[in-house]
Amino acid sequence: MARSNIAVAGNGSDHAGRNLDVPLLLKLYGQMVLLRRFESVAQTACRKGETPGFLHLYIGEEATAVGVCAHLRPTDWVTSTHRGHGHALAKGMHPNVLMAELFGKRDGCCGGRGGTMHLYDRSVGLFGTNGIVAAGISHAAGVGMSARVQGRDDIGVAFFGDGATNHAGFHESLNFAGIQKAPAVFVCENNLYATATPLKTATLNPEIATRAAAYGIPGIAVDGNDVLAVHEVMREAVERARRGDGPTLIESKTYRTVGHHEGDPVTGTYRTQAEVDEWAKRDPIKIFRKALLQEYAATDAGELDAIDERIEKIVQESLEFARRSPEPDSATAFHHVFAEPLNPPEALAAKPMTGGTVTSWLDAVRDGIAEEMRRDKAILYFGEGTGERGGTFAHTKGLWAEFGPNRMVDTPISEQGFTGAAVGASATGARTVADLMFADFMFEAGGQIVLQAAKLRYMSNNQMSAPMVVRVGAGAVRSAGPHHSGAYHPVWAHVPGLIVCVPSTPADAKGLMKTALRASDPVMMMEMKALFATKGEVPEGEHLVPFGVARIARSGKDITIVSAGQLVHRSLEAAETLAAQGIDCEVIDLRTIVPLDVKTVAESVAKTHRLLIVDEGWAMCGVGAELGQAMNEIAFDDLDAPVGRLHTEPVSHPLAPSLERMMLVDATKIVAAAKDVIGGRAPVPWHWRYPGLAATATASAPSAVVPAQAAPANTNIPSPAATPAPGAAAAAGNGGEPITMPFGDLTVSEGTIIRWAKAEGEAVKAGELVAEIETDKAVVEIEAPAAGRLTIEQAVGTVVPMGGRIGAVH
Repeated sequence: MARSNIAVAGNGSDHAGRNLDVPLLLKLYGQMVLLRRFESVAQTACRKGETPGFLHLYIGEEATAVGVCAHLRPTDWVTSTHRGHGHALAKGMHPNVLMAELFGKRDGCCGGRGGTMHLYDRSVGLFGTNGIVAAGISHAAGVGMSARVQGRDDIGVAFFGDGATNHAGFHESLNFAGIQKAPAVFVCENNLYATATPLKTATLNPEIATRAAAYGIPGIAVDGNDVLAVHEVMREAVERARRGDGPTLIESKTYRTVGHHEGDPVTGTYRTQAEVDEWAKRDPIKIFRKALLQEYAATDAGELDAIDERIEKIVQESLEFARRSPEPDSATAFHHVFAEPLNPPEALAAKPMTGGTVTSWLDAVRDGIAEEMRRDKAILYFGEGTGERGGTFAHTKGLWAEFGPNRMVDTPISEQGFTGAAVGASATGARTVADLMFADFMFEAGGQIVLQAAKLRYMSNNQMSAPMVVRVGAGAVRSAGPHHSGAYHPVWAHVPGLIVCVPSTPADAKGLMKTALRASDPVMMMEMKALFATKGEVPEGEHLVPFGVARIARSGKDITIVSAGQLVHRSLEAAETLAAQGIDCEVIDLRTIVPLDVKTVAESVAKTHRLLIVDEGWAMCGVGAELGQAMNEIAFDDLDAPVGRLHTEPVSHPLAPSLERMMLVDATKIVAAAKDVIGGRAPVPWHWRYPGLAATATASAPSAVVPAQAAPANTNIPSPAATPAPGAAAAAGNGGEPITMPFGDLTVSEGTIIRWAKAEGEAVKAGELVAEIETDKAVVEIEAPAAGRLTIEQAVGTVVPMGGRIGAVH
């Protein structure tokens, strides 16, 4: 037999000086044989029709998975691709549960829910194979950051193909991981083809390892069919990651000798037989077996034959196990969409609380986040400019100073990348807030939210979940235009597994955020920007608000008005107007869109017998349609009139105030819609394909149709008025060139005069500093609009509304 330790030179790679013991060499050989024989048997089963769905085989690439995973612990995590059987087996998944999953059986690793492209096994650190190209790369970065904040030296490893390197997920993830020195290794299995697209036709730089230089991290290319070469470069990459020096990109040059999937021709469309035959000569198992026998003299043919026989028995047993395994019980199809129970225990035990200190919206939510970050030392916060700067809206001001840059992580402008990292971190013990700034920007990260975070619990059969928070400023405010004004909550409410919150008060915003940071599912926290400048009572002490429990904001008996977010306030204004006319409205604040509290609404309808739904989202497939139909289903006998819907009109948000007023909902429109419902006429939303459904048009052309009851909107919550200085009212009428608090921020609505730099009557030059006003975000310098003599109309300490006059130059 062989020596116990040998120096390996091996297969065209420089292994000189590396001592590998024979048991390790034989283990590497056995694992490669396992991967090959398992897939060969699965291939035959697929061709017989025994396995449902697609089958993407790894045949020919075994050396990469085995060489990489040889260095990993069960507590390290691997993310993979649609071609992931080899990675699953190399990471330690039992062949029985893997084969059963391919068969869609109950005893599979995911109970038959995932199948070939969606394999999860928490016990061995398999984060998941993935049907979406490049999706798992960012997860590995997040996994590494999660381990670091929890004080462990575990790492994340991402396998992906050459096609993924042209995807935004690759670039965003490597850049983010590099700047964060994330403990991760990125392994590109370059098999020359992305499905059927040759790498050389997809990029002008087919040397993938060289791309690492753009992100300031090491990149190394290796013969991916030489298991010892892969083993060596992975050893160095793992050591680098564990000691805190950051990630490495490994390009493993390899080849699949099968089609992209079963049924895809091996040759004749995008590959030649000569190419396949040439790569077959470099078969990693045959080459390594020959080296073990001849070059290394590590063993003999009999021992290798015995390994082959042992592996064959294991694989055949996995096939029989899968065949014997029962089908999943169809009754379990509805299990594990959300956590059961949905709310964390503290939120379920919370009692409704009123009163408390008057606090601004942004301060309340910030306090809630700080409380949770103190309680849970592993919470991370990812966002653009949310660190030392304190956020675009000053919504994270002070958190960086308390929790530092390792937890308050300032990210590049890479929504997909850092949101994906948040998925990986949250699923492995470090729940993370992904701050996407504006609701419109969520679509940049939509795949990670919908296809990864929301599906993770269900796909993994409750093994894993991504309890992250996606935080955004939503809705219209101060003519922000088409790309910064959307609400979109009905879009995200369509996604199973995703909780959607739209609070209306500082207390609820704080309470729901705290609940989200203790929940077990991904939560979308949509904070309406028009509410950022508002204040309200926030209960002292521990304050959580449960998901799916609406709030009766105003009791009434004649009609129920249901809303969420800033339109709750417009609805309350409308209710007061209607009360003066003898109509008593009950106003319900939904607080969460998913889960939707239909029970509270139905109970109210049983009392008022009429319902108007007011929502900032568009009508098509929206909250009004869902809630209205729910009442038709469960409260039809209680309705004395058709359900009414009032929504933002279905156009992109225009900049011009006159156009924006036309498309937004305001109190005047709510009053008119409520009267219509009481009169038995449900207001009909405008539909662009059939504008005749709307009110009388002002012109015959469809583009000129004007919705009914259009009136000037007041979409901003009123700000506290400035306190005038003595004589200010008279001075304001004295003319001169006015000095005003400037506009320029979407959410700051007021500021306090903290200094006059010039005295009353003093001569000033145009552009010269005359005053300073402090807002929640910064100190604003006020310059003289013209040359002349200064008149001071507002004293130091005065609170000035945005655009408010503070003085003049005469």
